[in-house]
Amino acid sequence: MKKTLIYFTLAVLFLIIESTLAQAVLPPLLIPDVILIMVFYLGFHRVSIEGVLITFILGYLADAFAGGIIGLSSFTLLLIFILTSRLSKIVALNSLLIKIGGTAFMSILKGTATYIFLRFLNQEIQFYIIFPIAVSTAVISPLVINVLQKTELYFASRKSEPRYTPP
Repeated sequence: MKKTLIYFTLAVLFLIIESTLAQAVLPPLLIPDVILIMVFYLGFHRVSIEGVLITFILGYLADAFAGGIIGLSSFTLLLIFILTSRLSKIVALNSLLIKIGGTAFMSILKGTATYIFLRFLNQEIQFYIIFPIAVSTAVISPLVINVLQKTELYFASRKSEPRYTPP
């Protein structure tokens, strides 16, 4: 339960930074998809119903902050989570190439699924925009994954510390 709250807190923090600071500094096509990186990480470390529920709620949070179609991010992020959890049975998330290449591939996959769904709804969207977002997501992925790993380690070490009980 504590780890779930950590993910939600980090997701809200990342979404606030993404929707304010990143949009003021970066062009819209270079804003990385940090929630996708979190779901990619969850696919390797939380292969359970807990991971599915966290992914679903992270998608709704992303939709709420973006102001888009509610449920679209949840659907595409669940697809990414399922594929990543399957991938985790083959490779480990300990290589820089896996972190960068995996998030770039999953970002392109998410962008393609979003494009297909939006075209199905007759909304105009350019296909080429998924590639710069995939590159920026891949570049920042090692940093975000390291933050997630260090946060988990910090709270795991605090849990194992003996608690002081007064005499």
